[in-house]
Amino acid sequence: MNLTELKNKGFKIVTNWQECNKNSIFLFDSKNDTKFIEFTNLAFKKKCSFVICNFKFKGSIKNKSINFFFYNNKKDLEKIVKIFYSFNLLKLIFVTGTNGKTSIAYGANKLFNKNGLRSCYIGTLGFFINSKRIKELKNTTPSYFEILNLLQIANDNNIKFVFIEVSSIGYCEGRIGGINYHYCVLTNLESDHLDYHKNINDYHLAKLNLIKNQRLKNSILFLQDHNLKNKFKSFHKNLITQDNFISKNKISIINKKLNQYQINLKDKYYIINTFNDFMVKNLITILMVYNRILKKFPIKINKSLFPPGRSEIIYNKKNKVIIIDYAHSKDAYENLLNKFPQLNRSVIIIYGCGGERDKTKRPQIAKVISKYTKMQIITDDNPRYEDPAIIRKTLIKHSSNPIEIPSRRKAIKFGIGYIKKNDGILIISGKGHEDTQTYKNKSYFFNDKIISSNYAKNL
Repeated sequence: MNLTELKNKGFKIVTNWQECNKNSIFLFDSKNDTKFIEFTNLAFKKKCSFVICNFKFKGSIKNKSINFFFYNNKKDLEKIVKIFYSFNLLKLIFVTGTNGKTSIAYGANKLFNKNGLRSCYIGTLGFFINSKRIKELKNTTPSYFEILNLLQIANDNNIKFVFIEVSSIGYCEGRIGGINYHYCVLTNLESDHLDYHKNINDYHLAKLNLIKNQRLKNSILFLQDHNLKNKFKSFHKNLITQDNFISKNKISIINKKLNQYQINLKDKYYIINTFNDFMVKNLITILMVYNRILKKFPIKINKSLFPPGRSEIIYNKKNKVIIIDYAHSKDAYENLLNKFPQLNRSVIIIYGCGGERDKTKRPQIAKVISKYTKMQIITDDNPRYEDPAIIRKTLIKHSSNPIEIPSRRKAIKFGIGYIKKNDGILIISGKGHEDTQTYKNKSYFFNDKIISSNYAKNL
């Protein structure tokens, strides 16, 4: 039986052995010999008897009860894709850049959905159809065939617009495969993932190649940063910058209150509750995408437009504010903190840095944070296999007024106790929406929002 016949009989491709069943074809997209034997056997125990794998394994097959199909290269994989997947009616919107991917992709999906349009989101927060999360995802950009499966689900649910966060690492590892976008948003190009890319030039090149190589003939590119315009001259009239969008539509932004902004258009306005003007900038990007695709502005926006853990206000009473945020790069902290000095309020921050990630950014992060905060409570993030004490020591060395509290829970309790006595703004950053903390190979339940909300009851 060939793959076309299996497709006609209702068989579907899966990339996770745990999702296998008797109507599955397990696609093993690695060249790891040990995992090949382990995972194919596990798939077989799930009653899966069909496997697609690299041709290199042909001579090492021991399980004769499994039917194997082999591929040599990308062309072979694309032939398989044409057999099993069809979603020509979907409009794909890639969202990439150093900061703001999740806020824009998640927020745009929400905005489209709230205004009666069927849309979905694939990214850091999971796989959402309209406003309902269907599945958690291990990576911001999942594997190629996992994305294809999600797109097929979206297509089968009559979704029209798909917002996909695309990371530079995901692109370089081939997770986008032959998927092309109709629209793409580039937020900014700063510094990140240097543990993977080795230098900033290679990191930026990966972003540029992603945008240029995955486009369709008439794809539209949205730029949040007008200064990047010269890098994409080949787009000609299909390039829209945020500065031009604001000018053309005569948009103005007014800071109404301490934590409230008003975005004015010709015939309507939107109110945004946030301390962070970068979130306002992201919202204007979302409006830019909405307006260009639908040729109009939304009737309404919703306070749930911002994703969880992104400049999220947990408490705001009695001159005491608690905010959680996902910032984990120098530029993200700059965007998060640079407006707080204007508020004339004491700003205290709780943060750490993740282990086994770019070590060069730790001193930079500590210096930026020290520039804008009165006190830095240095704690653990996700140390993984690194010594957390060494990570904290680096941050302390480059901080202006540090207090070291290794336990993140105790750090949060201390910070909330401090603003209880002294008022001010407490920022708990680095983990945002995450609900685990990882030490070595073990992950423990830990959610900044839940823990801070519990302690805030005593304020």
